Amino acid sequence: MEKLEFSVHEFMSIMGYLDENLAGKNAPAGSVYNEWYAQWKALDERLEELPMMERADMLFDGKLAINAITEPHLEEVIGIVEAQVALHEKLIKDKDEDADPDDLEIWQNRLKDLSALLGSSNWRDEIS
Repeated sequence: MEKLEFSVHEFMSIMGYLDENLAGKNAPAGSVYNEWYAQWKALDERLEELPMMERADMLFDGKLAINAITEPHLEEVIGIVEAQVALHEKLIKDKDEDADPDDLEIWQNRLKDLSALLGSSNWRDEIS
């Protein structure tokens, strides 16, 4: 399997989206939220300790690798990325002050990459 790589910002956004939508409830047993929670919290604590400029550098220049992901988890992540695309499209349409075409492009590219990965026939590790 190809390694799945996210920027720290993408990873934090994905997990933040899930956390916000859970609104204090437990995630379903099979959710990627449960799988990535410990890594997310550790990274969040590390980011909080950094000075603002170092935090910004880590968010946008730092990378995070996911070495194994199940098909249901990949599908869940694709759904979250689709929601990010829709959010950024809406911000731009509404001329919101937080609208950023570059952010939209990042999420659109991520969606394209993840969808292509899901559609490929050799993305999963083969079990011998």
